[in-house]
Amino acid sequence: MSVNRVFENHQIRMEIKDGVLHAHYKAGLMLNLEDAKNLVRERERLCEGKEYPFIIYDGGVVSMDRDARIYFSSYEGTRGISLAAFIETSVFSKMLINFFLNLTKPNVKSRAFNNIEEAMKWIERNQ
Repeated sequence: MSVNRVFENHQIRMEIKDGVLHAHYKAGLMLNLEDAKNLVRERERLCEGKEYPFIIYDGGVVSMDRDARIYFSSYEGTRGISLAAFIETSVFSKMLINFFLNLTKPNVKSRAFNNIEEAMKWIERNQ
């Protein structure tokens, strides 16, 4: 049985569970470039140099500036991530994240889903 590792602060809760990194943003977040760099630093610390598929759950982020979006999609911002799945709770949110994924062209294979089951099947097929 593997030991789960967790990081939590006022912006996010990240947990490595069964070989997958899960991230839940806290409600009402407005992220800028400095926030993005801090979150990536904490993610890298939590992952201890290992690469994981990453699942990001919809909910907390109300805005993200252009520089933060570009950074999250860059080589530096995606280091340690093998795949990125976004769990979106509404059709509009899913359309919006797909628009941003097409616009920013992340450095890793990324896709939006409506539920965790679909995302996990996609991760299993693409590892």
